[in-house]
Formats: sequence, C-alpha cells, structure tokens
Amino acid sequence: MLKNFRLSLLFCFVLSLSVLAQDKNNLSEDINVDNLGNNTDEFQEVFFKAIAQRAVENPDQAIKELKRCLKLDPGNTAVFYELAKNYIDLKDYVKSEDYLLKTLKDPQYQNNVNIHKQLFYVYNRQKLYDRAIEQARFISDSDPVYYQELANLYLLQNEYQMALEALDRYDAVDGLDEYRDNFRMIIYKEGSILKKGVKFFRNRFQTSEEDTRAAILLMEIYRLSNSPDKSIDIGKTLEKNEVNDPEFFVEMAMAYLVSKNSSKAKIYSQKVVESLTLEEKDKLKVINTFKAFAMNNPEAQDDFVSVLDSALSSEKSSSSKAELGEFYKSRDKARALKNFKSALRNKPNDFKLIQNILELELELELYEDAVKTSSKALESFPSQGVLYYVKGSALSRLNQNKKAVSILEEALDYIFNEVLEQQVYIALTKAYQKLGNTEKEAYYQQQIKQKTN
Repeated sequence: MLKNFRLSLLFCFVLSLSVLAQDKNNLSEDINVDNLGNNTDEFQEVFFKAIAQRAVENPDQAIKELKRCLKLDPGNTAVFYELAKNYIDLKDYVKSEDYLLKTLKDPQYQNNVNIHKQLFYVYNRQKLYDRAIEQARFISDSDPVYYQELANLYLLQNEYQMALEALDRYDAVDGLDEYRDNFRMIIYKEGSILKKGVKFFRNRFQTSEEDTRAAILLMEIYRLSNSPDKSIDIGKTLEKNEVNDPEFFVEMAMAYLVSKNSSKAKIYSQKVVESLTLEEKDKLKVINTFKAFAMNNPEAQDDFVSVLDSALSSEKSSSSKAELGEFYKSRDKARALKNFKSALRNKPNDFKLIQNILELELELELYEDAVKTSSKALESFPSQGVLYYVKGSALSRLNQNKKAVSILEEALDYIFNEVLEQQVYIALTKAYQKLGNTEKEAYYQQQIKQKTN
C-alpha cells in the first residue's frame, strides 16, 4: 500500500510542478516593465539587456545586468522580480525566494496571485511545506485548483483531516471528480481512517444510487475493513440497478475471495478477465489474489484454473498465461512450459519469462530447445551471464563440449553473482572432463574449492 501511495503522491507533484513551471514562464506581464519610473536611459538600456539575456536562456548574464540596475536604482520592484525569475531558472531557490519577498513588499503587488504562485513554487522546491501551505491558502481563494495543492501538502504533513477538508472545498467549487475521489482513497488508507471513507461514500450513495463510483469505492473500503459481507450487499444493490461497470466486478470478485466463497468469486473473476476495457493491472490484482487463495485452499484450485482458462480464451493475455505457468510450475512442468512460451510470444523481451522457460527446458532435459531459446535471448540480452550458462550447460549435455567450454568461459565475463559463478565452474569442470582435458578440469575444481572456502 505504501508503495502505491508514494507513486500516487509522486504523480500529484509531477502535475503540480508542471503547472507551476508554466506559471513561472508566463508572469512577465505582472509587473509593467514599460513603466520603470523616472530612470535614466542607462538604467533602461541595461534592464532590457537583462530581459534579452533571459530570453536567450542566459540567466547568469541577465543577473549581472540586473545587479547593475540595482546600483542605479536599489529599490526597483521590476528588477527584484526579474532577478527572482532568473534565479528560479538557475534553480537557486533561496535567492529567488529573497527577491520574490522583496517584490511583494511593494504595495502595488503584494496581493498579486501570480507572484504568490511563484513563491509557492519556490517553497515547494525547497520542501518548505509549511510556507508552501500558507501560500496555497492565499492562492486558492482566487484559483480553486490550489485546493488540490493544499491537499497534497497536508498529506505530506500527515494532516489527513485538513487534506480532506481541502478536497471538500474543491468539490464545492468544481463538483465531484474521479481523480479527487481516488485521492481521498489514498488519504483514507494512508491515514488509517477508513471509517471516514465509509461515512463519506455511504452518504453519497444513499443520496444517489446512481453514484456508481461512490458505491464501488465504498465496497473497497468495506473489504479493506474486513467487512466483505457489507461490500457484497452494496454489490447486490448495484446488480438490481443493472450496473455493468467492470470495476464493480473487480470488487465483487475480491469481496467473495475475502469471504472465502470460491464459486462466487469465480463468476465475477471470469467477468473481470473477460473484460475488454479493464486495465491489465486490475485483472492481475484479481488473478493474484485468487492464486494466493487457491494455494492455501486446494478445493479452490479448479475454480482458479477456470478463471485463467477464461482469460486465455477471451483475449491474448500474456499475464494470464504467465500466471498459469507459475501455477503449474510445481505441479505439471510440461504444462507450465507451454504457458510460459505462449506468454513469451506476446512479450518477447520479458526476461523473467525467458528465465522460467530455460529453467524448465533444462529440468525437462529439452537441451536442444534450451540452446535455441538461450541463443535467441542473447540477441536481445548479450551481457546476461545466465544465458551463457544455460546455453553452455545444454551444449555440454548434448556432448558438444568444445562449443560448451567456449560459451561457459565467455559467461565468466558477465557474471557478478557468486552462486552463478560456482554453477559455471561446475559446468566447465564437467565439460573439460568429457573432453579429457585433466589440466583444465583440475583448474576449475580448484576454483570451486577457493570459492567454497
């Protein structure tokens, strides 16, 4: 959960900073540079040189020109502001903060929202979140998008209720939004305040049974709260309303798995894997949960296999085939190999699949197949020592020992793992023994002893 939270939060800040980066490049009109006061021709000439230098992305030179301006007019607001922007370009946020604060001391600009956005950006970059919150509060009065920024910052500060209140204010202005609903879920989970989530989404659903998103999120919260029966009850209401949202099928499948009802879980899981609109990650969530359930409950294994068979018959789902391969790996190696190979056709560069296939080909003594598989894989992964090891081992088993030692010794150039290195030494010892080269055989036996000791 924490990993997903961090990824979601990172996504929030990428969005925030992209908006703010646009702000900082579109503020030149906020201070009228055509009205520079009663300044000399020299001042104006130097000032506009600075503007030109920033335009050609030369902030260092622009700053030199602007500091010349300050010698001519030490309190000029326009110069302060241009210095702030150039220091932002240089990512010197301490100095840019200093000049932005000097800019805001001018009564004419102290309530300028765009300049406050610049200051918010600078505080964010310095991770001065308390100060950034202060700026976001000011800005959000005129730009409600910054309620989302407030929610982000409050979440970083573990102030979960404040984050939710910021989202409430944004909803009040902008209406309900799927992104904000999902953000609420992050807050409820991270803050371990699922009861608040139940209250919020239950009120929404009771107000309008057409609010399917609220119902599905309520189902998820009930499931996470270990109340799968309540989740299923909500689901039955949605079924009466003829809801066919595939995300609803996901939650029904998950709820029935939590309640250990394998046959019901199978029904909804099959609808999940047969969906043409659900993302692969949602299908995998159900498949992986069902797999874990089946591993601990042998009576559910036939239902799990039926779900995977549905996935395979409904679409070319490489993930489903890979999962089926994993399932059969300890039960039926030949069947597992068949499914891994099917998955590889859709994901030819999936290194984990390749490793699984090679492992099974060696175990099943399919040495010619192992040579072909490893040779093809080496075209895409020429520095993977394990591929050289498998190819060399398979060649040795086929009594092509001269080729085998050449490949195995090449493997040593690409191996940084002691366990794999030991395996290569063992394979080389056997290959040289078959070739009758006792000197080399003894050398690699000695290498094995040294590594063991």
